[in-house]
Amino acid sequence: MKIIDSHCHLDRVDLAAFGGSMDSLLAHAKTLSVEEFLCVCIDLEHFEDVFSLAKKYSQIYASVGVHPCELEGQDPSVAELLALADEDNIIAIGETGLDYFHVEKDTADWQRDRFRWHIQASNQSGKPLIIHTRNAKHDTIQIMQEEQAEQGVMHCFSEDWDTAKAVLDLATQTFHTQPV
Repeated sequence: MKIIDSHCHLDRVDLAAFGGSMDSLLAHAKTLSVEEFLCVCIDLEHFEDVFSLAKKYSQIYASVGVHPCELEGQDPSVAELLALADEDNIIAIGETGLDYFHVEKDTADWQRDRFRWHIQASNQSGKPLIIHTRNAKHDTIQIMQEEQAEQGVMHCFSEDWDTAKAVLDLATQTFHTQPV
């Protein structure tokens, strides 16, 4: 059996248990049948750390994006996300989304704008979104509908069946309206 870790942050792992070596960590993971990894970017300040792992190791892929809880640092433009995503090793846009558990909804216009930019970059690049949503189900669905989000995975999902169904319905509508 081959296991793929579809969401990890290898750039932030304490490698002390592996002698300070990413090679040792990857060798250990392989003994557990974990053979490929998607190292998810959470801020642009550390994008190069994430991307360098994907360039160095054939079993590591990367994403580009800014997590909704990242308050400090650079907000990406659509153009910047597209430029950074224009590499073979970058296979997704995100981690992005809305998180009203950590940030008050009334002060989160910047989160909603940032989420829109990531969706636009995903749609234009053809690379799927990695969506984080917590306590923000209505706004998440509304923005996905308004921006016509085309593809992705709901990574952090603490919502209910109705929200899951709305996301599935959105995916079905998008799938059926795409040209064949």
